[in-house]
Amino acid sequence: KGKSIMANLLVISVLSLLIGSGFCCDQPSVDSSYYTSTNLKLGKNAAFVVELTVKCKNNVQDLMLYADVNGVQYPVTKSPEGNNYQVSWTAKNKKSPAALFDVKFFDESGYNALKKAARINQDANTVKPLFSVDVKHHGMSSGFWVSSELIALAVASLIFYVVCNERSAVIS
Repeated sequence: KGKSIMANLLVISVLSLLIGSGFCCDQPSVDSSYYTSTNLKLGKNAAFVVELTVKCKNNVQDLMLYADVNGVQYPVTKSPEGNNYQVSWTAKNKKSPAALFDVKFFDESGYNALKKAARINQDANTVKPLFSVDVKHHGMSSGFWVSSELIALAVASLIFYVVCNERSAVIS
């Protein structure tokens, strides 16, 4: 009886490995683009958005991806069409200086390994990501010292002054 339980467990383990390996992305090729907010006046947080297209050598579709940015994990959303993905996050302006962020992407097994490493206080850098994307953030800027409204007011005032002077000269 004990041998049949062990045999069943062995069969289940082998089947789960075979099924699970079918959903692993082999040699992913990634095309990515990103956006980072840089205007300090728009809010208290800097916004980051990374969009990517992932193609696997073994044509795996519908990957579940997770992103890791500086030790914080975020779910990655998938577009209904194709293998297009997007992840976004925010950070306090003071915590988002000009820097190059290494955004690491994990599939489900890599994400589980990352969480396990955190649970047992193991270094998270030992878990290899599926791929990573560099995001260059230029830092936050408050913009020009003089607002565009003030410049428009000065130009309008100058035009009004010139027109009034010309009118006075014509009337005299």
